[in-house]
Amino acid sequence: MCDQDILDEQIRYYRARAGEYDEWFLRLGRYDRGEEHRAEWFADVAEAAAALERAKPSGDMLELACGTGLWTQRLAPAAARLTAVDASPETLQINRERVRSDRVEYVQADIFRWRPDRKYDFVFFGFWLSHVPEARFEGFWRMVGEAVKPGGTVFFVDSAFEPESTYKGHRIERAPDGVMERKLNDGRQFRVVKIYYEPEPFMKRLARLGWEGAAARTRRFFVYGCVHPRMD
Repeated sequence: MCDQDILDEQIRYYRARAGEYDEWFLRLGRYDRGEEHRAEWFADVAEAAAALERAKPSGDMLELACGTGLWTQRLAPAAARLTAVDASPETLQINRERVRSDRVEYVQADIFRWRPDRKYDFVFFGFWLSHVPEARFEGFWRMVGEAVKPGGTVFFVDSAFEPESTYKGHRIERAPDGVMERKLNDGRQFRVVKIYYEPEPFMKRLARLGWEGAAARTRRFFVYGCVHPRMD
């Protein structure tokens, strides 16, 4: 199966999952693993959010794979304007209702087919990088490079490899081919790309593509990074 088939299935998954996505992030329903787990999770969320704040998002911003707005709501107040791109009309609608900001312009588009029509001061993507197939990694970062202004900033946050970050009764395993099955509350299953990164090897790889900056891992659940194109 070619990666476009998987990517099309991934879009279908996130469209179908739109109404239950927040349960994962908020540790509700089948993702509720108890108070200790929840406290660790939200401590890690706070660390990533604090790092985003230190990156000083401002100006003309771009958010890729904006989803239901959990990070859009953090970006919008600091933006002169914010372009929020996602392939799912269902998640875009939830995002609009959550954020309710006239600073945000919503664009429904497949990120692998979308191209920026201008350069941005700040580019953000949350829980998206891990869904980029290995064969499209370099092409994705070329597109990001096209989107950010000289001297601009790119910030990302994503899942670290943590077996208990998924729903109760299930443990995540690394997929050798970068593709894993995901199940919805109603039992439907979809295949998605899921590739986990560790900060040091990730930054070495990104440096070879002309980027510099730093990445870190929270105590358990997330990785995040703040990078910019190297000025030669």
